[in-house]
Amino acid sequence: MIICKSGTESSFMRKARKMNSATNHFLAGHIEPGITTGELDHLADRYIRSQGAVPSFKGYNGFPASICASVNEQLVHGFPGKRKLNKGDVLTKTRQFTMSHAIRQYIENPNRGISEQGPRLKTGIVLAIESMIPIGTHLVGTLEDNWTVVTMNVISCAPYEQLVTDEADDMDIFTKLSA
Repeated sequence: MIICKSGTESSFMRKARKMNSATNHFLAGHIEPGITTGELDHLADRYIRSQGAVPSFKGYNGFPASICASVNEQLVHGFPGKRKLNKGDVLTKTRQFTMSHAIRQYIENPNRGISEQGPRLKTGIVLAIESMIPIGTHLVGTLEDNWTVVTMNVISCAPYEQLVTDEADDMDIFTKLSA
């Protein structure tokens, strides 16, 4: 089932985008060699709550933190903790939060297929486009925490996500960076 967003839902997502951007900007001022991913999580949690939002990842299916903090070979969903950042590390931070009723809904249908065979995009559709770019092999595995996905060759990777929507006469990128 594909759910198209209403104008109201899209406006909530835009507010969430602004909060995401502000959270990223806030955390960027604290990311430096020697800080732990757990300290970044604590800072993010406090900042998100100070803005009147709630970290929705925390507690979801046992996830212990407010953000995902994946370092180097950790592709996605890394648990923040005692790992200290070093100069040259690749850090991917994902935050999820709830703002009013703007809890994300997503499509669980397969994300690939034969051209012209799948559903047509309609006004209000929101797509998450996630590029996972590991260096070397494409093979990945999941750690014992059942969340953290890592590259099998233990080499750095760079995931990147954009949330886009088709609205009437225009496309909007919800996740574009803005200050």
